[in-house]
Amino acid sequence: MQSGRLSRRYLLSIGKSKDGKNDTQELTTPFIQSLTQQLKAIDGVVDVWDPNQQANITQTIQSLYRGYANSMYSLNAEQDLKHFFSSEGLNQRAELVKTLLLSPQGVVFKKTILQDPLLLTLKGFQSLGGRMQKVASQGNEQYQNLVLETRMAGLDAGQQTKIQSNIKSAFKALNKSDPEKYTLEMTGVPIFAVATQTLMQGDITKVSILSSLLLTVIFWLLFRSFSVMLKVFTLLIIVILSSILMTQLVFSYVHGMTVAMGATLVGICIDYPIHTIVHAQAVEFSERIKVTATVWPSMVLGGITTIIGYVALGSSGYPGFQQVAVFASSGIIISLLITRFVLPRLMTEEKTSTLKVPLIKGWSYFSSHYRNWLLGCLILFIALSSLNLESLRWMKDMQELTPELNYLKLNDKRIRERMTSIEPGRFVMVTGENIELALQKAELVYPVLKQLKQSGAITDYFGLYPWLISEQKQKSNQALLQSYLTQENVEKWKQALKNAGLSVKKLGSLNYSAKQTLGLTQLLETPVSKLIDSRIVVGENQTIIMIWLGQHQPEAVRLAMHNIQGAQYFSQRDMLNNMTRDYTERAQLLLMIGVSIIIILLLARYKSIVKTVQTLLPAVLAAVLILIIWSFTGEAISFLHLVGFLLVIAICVDYGIFYQENRGGDIALTYQAMAISMLTSAVAFGSLIAAESTSLRILSGVVALGVILGFILCPLIIRQTSKD
Repeated sequence: MQSGRLSRRYLLSIGKSKDGKNDTQELTTPFIQSLTQQLKAIDGVVDVWDPNQQANITQTIQSLYRGYANSMYSLNAEQDLKHFFSSEGLNQRAELVKTLLLSPQGVVFKKTILQDPLLLTLKGFQSLGGRMQKVASQGNEQYQNLVLETRMAGLDAGQQTKIQSNIKSAFKALNKSDPEKYTLEMTGVPIFAVATQTLMQGDITKVSILSSLLLTVIFWLLFRSFSVMLKVFTLLIIVILSSILMTQLVFSYVHGMTVAMGATLVGICIDYPIHTIVHAQAVEFSERIKVTATVWPSMVLGGITTIIGYVALGSSGYPGFQQVAVFASSGIIISLLITRFVLPRLMTEEKTSTLKVPLIKGWSYFSSHYRNWLLGCLILFIALSSLNLESLRWMKDMQELTPELNYLKLNDKRIRERMTSIEPGRFVMVTGENIELALQKAELVYPVLKQLKQSGAITDYFGLYPWLISEQKQKSNQALLQSYLTQENVEKWKQALKNAGLSVKKLGSLNYSAKQTLGLTQLLETPVSKLIDSRIVVGENQTIIMIWLGQHQPEAVRLAMHNIQGAQYFSQRDMLNNMTRDYTERAQLLLMIGVSIIIILLLARYKSIVKTVQTLLPAVLAAVLILIIWSFTGEAISFLHLVGFLLVIAICVDYGIFYQENRGGDIALTYQAMAISMLTSAVAFGSLIAAESTSLRILSGVVALGVILGFILCPLIIRQTSKD
């Protein structure tokens, strides 16, 4: 369904353009014909056609189906044949034959009538004719609609970008008048694919440039050394390129989301070189390898806890995050190794004075001297604010995560309303092991949908019938028809012909003895294929038939399909909402598992529950405070927020580890190094706020705010006996 013909098709809508005088230009047939020819000439375009074009379809019905009149006439042959061969029914058929022969299209119908006097061919297409006339009469005065099918997959954004550009160029070349006479609108899977890729590429560019500039400025202001900055940024380039290579090796491609999220990895991987530089510059060159080895265990534990957060991100099930997990995990490991074994040997600069990040020393002093008062206020604030947590709103509709594509969704809805009455993304899905079994199951669904239509629960439905029914049903129809072709019924038919003034000699012989059956392969070689190929997907081990629905009551259709084996109501929106629920539940589970693993690691390290709680508490409280803020703002919480929570804890616990262990022996220096790390992480994740993607902005807000709060809470929660 994702790679079939339906996904490779564009819906084009050409409308009249206002000329500025409250009038409209005439939508001419020559323009549409010229445009169609030019569109067909585009490289990669398979065909272009008018979805409402009836000429070829009508011709196919008459030429193809009259040869199968004895097999394709009904889904309920017993009931229909009883009516056909009643005196009233035969008289009605004779009158219908007379009407068609006397109509302007009499010559066209003549061949069909001679071969199929009872007009069984038209029985299944009676309702279809009404539908086609209804569709043809809608919107033709204002819009001309076309369907364009491409050879490339709809999700191949690179190729589809070229095709879309060529479509617009061809239209613009024909629409040169001033003012332009016509407007062109497009929708379809390829439109969404290209728009998503364009959005992601723009996000990558903006986020990468913004984060790089801000990190460069921060690094320069704090270290004021071009040499140090060159070494660290070279290290980061190696880390990022290595992560891209590792992701490519594992997945064979690198997703745009991965690269966008990779920009945040810079802010994390730079933490380890920062701690090394801060401590190394405070000692002589001969002691720098030793001091790096001293703080190395804290870096390793911090790196492991951060990797846990990213692994949980990859386990969330959300597409693309698996790559982010591999990308980040490999980057952190490589950064740790280079920081430990390469960077200290490159730090040849002279010993420098301790770095001073503004306000950091003041906050450390203030929080240590007024700890009890501050903790009391914090506890009271959390206790009172937690009463409002009941007002937290959970996101239930995944489409809330893509408001940036709302303009495409509205455009899609507007165009489809001009072309068809079906509800896109909602249909009855029938599955079978092969084509025949799937067709047999579908034949159980049609009567149920017919009843729903009669009750008003559905306006219309579009399946494979009357275009195709199962071979079993066709043979059954043939046998049943033969049983009704008795001498008595033939005589009744001849009498009906006489009553209508028709030739008994030419039409009185009811010869329906052919035993042929119509198959899908044969049907797909006719113009009808453009109508039905979007309703069936044939796989090696399974065939899917999609019965498209008009306006309907979802619950009524769902209940009606409940007792039909192999048939189910499918709603894309319901599927996405169910995925949202599943992702949220999984994110909650991963959050608990991730925190539990981090607790186990800290307990194994410190052998003390008190130290473990102290180390982890700043990170947990940071997440709780963010949750409290959302309870007041009313922001809907999604699984992405929960994943962001885990990232906050995984990153902020690093600060707790560095502050708790203080392996350099100077807590003021350690806290200064932590401050720089916090700034780089906050800037890296904060840069995602410039993205158009709502998913990236959610992670930006959660993690950037979380790391700031986690850093601020460290000296408040963790007691240090050494002097600042």
